Amino acid sequence: MTQLTRVELRRILSRKIVHLSVLAILAVMAVTFWGLWQSVQPQSAFEDDARAQFELMHEDWEAQQEFYDEEAVAQCLQDQADERERMGDDSIEFGCEWPEPVLEDVLAGYEAPSMAALYQTQLLQTGVLVFLLVLLGGSTATAAELSHRTLGTWLTFEPRRDRVFGSKVLASGLIAIPITAVLLALILGGIPLLYRIRGVDDAVTAAHWADIGWMSARVMALAVVLGMVGAAAGLLVRHTGAVLGIAAGYVLVVESMVRGLFPDKVKYLLSENLTAWVNDGTEIRNYVCDDGFSGECREVVTHISLEHGAVVLGVVSLVVIVVSWLSSGAATCPDAPPPYAVWPPWSRRPTFAAGLDGWPRRVGVDGLRSNGTRTRRMGGRPG
Repeated sequence: MTQLTRVELRRILSRKIVHLSVLAILAVMAVTFWGLWQSVQPQSAFEDDARAQFELMHEDWEAQQEFYDEEAVAQCLQDQADERERMGDDSIEFGCEWPEPVLEDVLAGYEAPSMAALYQTQLLQTGVLVFLLVLLGGSTATAAELSHRTLGTWLTFEPRRDRVFGSKVLASGLIAIPITAVLLALILGGIPLLYRIRGVDDAVTAAHWADIGWMSARVMALAVVLGMVGAAAGLLVRHTGAVLGIAAGYVLVVESMVRGLFPDKVKYLLSENLTAWVNDGTEIRNYVCDDGFSGECREVVTHISLEHGAVVLGVVSLVVIVVSWLSSGAATCPDAPPPYAVWPPWSRRPTFAAGLDGWPRRVGVDGLRSNGTRTRRMGGRPG
């Protein structure tokens, strides 16, 4: 199957969808870095803006001191303490006190984002684009052959369905590696360059680099799996538009309904598990109202681990690939013999032909059709 995979890789690389995917990544990253260029600046560039904002905030604070009520503030602090005790969360803040504004605090709001945090944000946000592109590329690589009925030509080279199916799915996964590598190279190399050009000093520790490296590896692995899932889905539903329609319908309908009607099942949604896989775990915060009339609600935090995300995504991907493999008939239909096999003149060789779906179907034996009529081979003996 190695030779089949190499041939399939050359075929996919010649398709425009691969080139368009790389161009799409370059375009999105250009817009992304333009936005980062505006936000990643030294604090000295915002000193005038921060001072003007500080003066406005201080004037407002002085005006509000006329209405300062110590009893109201004391009652507010008591309510805040009661709520913290009831919820078991010391981070709850009612904003009872308004301290005097300080220029340093205002200027800190203009500080450039941390490079490590920026890495994690960009790897997840732009990684979603790569996931969609490889899913689309994998589905169109296989569905196009079925739509144009060119799979029969491929089957004359290798009629065995399981090998053809495996080579196409594997090649679609491998082709996701260079596409994802373009994204990772732009992010991992572009962000430090941007900080250096802007003159912002934000060192990344060795521990952060290790986390970023593992995060990049998980993005690459998921892209490979989604490329394989896209190819299998293309063979299953036989049309790229159907694959995109199913994906869009799931995001718009299933995820919205589960979040609204079954908040306790959110941890099984693909989007949340994708985030957990890329970010090494994630948290989902929902508010549950035990008594809707009183308006008292409590916050429920659901933690999704990396392992949980891997299991959910792995099971869904495996189901799609196995169902596609079974629907292709590779698991149940006997393999067709290779076209170069040497058959003795007295043998009754099984005859295979491409069906309407592009996969080979057994139609009878050489010399005798299924309807009982005799056949004659070109350059061979009758029947």
